[in-house]
Amino acid sequence: MQVFGTSDVGKKRSLNEDNFSVYTLDNIVVALVCDGMGGAKAGEVASRIACKRFSESICPKLREIKERVSDRAELIISVNRAIYEATHNSNTEVFAKSSSDKSLSGMGTTMSGCVIIDDILWTFNIGDSRVYHITDGGAEQLTVDHSLVQALVDSGKITEEEAQNHPNKNVILRALGIARDVECDVCHMDLSGGYYLICSDGLSNYFDKNTFIKIVTSGKPISEKVERLVSFANAEGGSDNITVVLIDTEK
Repeated sequence: MQVFGTSDVGKKRSLNEDNFSVYTLDNIVVALVCDGMGGAKAGEVASRIACKRFSESICPKLREIKERVSDRAELIISVNRAIYEATHNSNTEVFAKSSSDKSLSGMGTTMSGCVIIDDILWTFNIGDSRVYHITDGGAEQLTVDHSLVQALVDSGKITEEEAQNHPNKNVILRALGIARDVECDVCHMDLSGGYYLICSDGLSNYFDKNTFIKIVTSGKPISEKVERLVSFANAEGGSDNITVVLIDTEK
């Protein structure tokens, strides 16, 4: 299995408020993307803290779980708990920093990512950063955005097509670090072949199924695939920071 990530400031912003983290050991993978928000440099601080704290919290726990737990059902429950705990720890640290420093008041961040242990995949997300599963035959979004536009789609008030260019497209309803508690969506499934793409909305805002499939399933090295996704987003306008992590399950 190969994992590669990168982050780009885009064409319109002067500061990159995205961060990402990748951890691999044996058959364990932890990969996440955070898209920060807040005044001045607060968004960058929030996303950096969240990435670091989440990884520091969960990685030792996953090693321990893998060594200790052999039952599949118990493994799933244990990893679920580890993800929730790591999310809670990240939220607590970002919120505490925001509360103690006036220049960082109100900062927050999205968080989306994957945990892989052997043949099981977990996705987790807060906000509108996304996880996709991409194969030769399709590109499926595995996470559900916590956004105003997604809520309007879910309620039937607008269509998926109308959502693409909605004026409130970037309004999110859930973020890490803006309150003492946060709800994280966690799902598990069998690991399938193909690729898992984690990205901030700097890329997903330009989602095009055929383009994503063509780039990701090409025979290019994984690093070049990631760079081509970033170049695609910049060519489409690069209106936000662009962060991409790609997991190749075939390698």
